[in-house]
Formats: sequence, structure tokens, C-alpha cells
Amino acid sequence: MSALRLLIVVTLLGLASCGSDGTVAARVDQALDSGQPTLVEFGANSCTQCRKMSAVMAALMPRFAGRADLIQVDVGQEYDLTRRFKVIVIPTLVFFDMAGREVGRHHGFLEETKVAQILNDLGTR
Repeated sequence: MSALRLLIVVTLLGLASCGSDGTVAARVDQALDSGQPTLVEFGANSCTQCRKMSAVMAALMPRFAGRADLIQVDVGQEYDLTRRFKVIVIPTLVFFDMAGREVGRHHGFLEETKVAQILNDLGTR
């Protein structure tokens, strides 16, 4: 492999591991410090179950606005954040209480009513 080609590959790998620009990670950190329950959904557009979960998240966001933070993370764009939360299966839903402590995880698709119930149980009523 030529030195130029190696440099390009290393540069691309470095960009992939940095995530977009840290704004999603900052948003997650801010949500965990907000005093509200938080749901972080890790997924990818290439995953069928993730696309279904994305639709559920989109439906829930307006319902829980101001009562809970719901954040979607694209694992292909946010590699460091994905590693930080030790996500190995997508979709993964990580639930946090009002103190920012992880209180639950779900791997795979979860119906809208079940997600809403978990959020309500965390104190969003």
C-alpha cells in the first residue's frame, strides 16, 4: 500500500471514530444532567428494526416534549458515543432516570406503548 493511500485510510478511520462533531454526545450529556428521564436510542438507517424504532421515537418525541429527553444516535456517525455506552446490538434503547443513572436497556424493536409506559414509570407523568 502506498504511503498516500495509507494516509487516506488512516485519516478516514480517524474521522469515523470521532463521530460527527461531538454535538450528539454533548446533547446526551446535557440530557443526562437535565433532571428529566432520558431515552437514548442507538440505531442505523441500514437496519430494518432500527427504522421501525425510529418511527416510534418520532411519534413519542412530541408526546414527551418537556417531560423527557429522547435522543437518537446513528451508530455509524457516533462511534465514540456507541462505544462509551457499550452498544453491540442495534437497535438498543438505553433508559436513564431523572438523576442520569442508567436504569434499563432493551435490545431490538420495542412497541410505542411499551416505550411510553417505561418513560411514564420513570416519572414523566
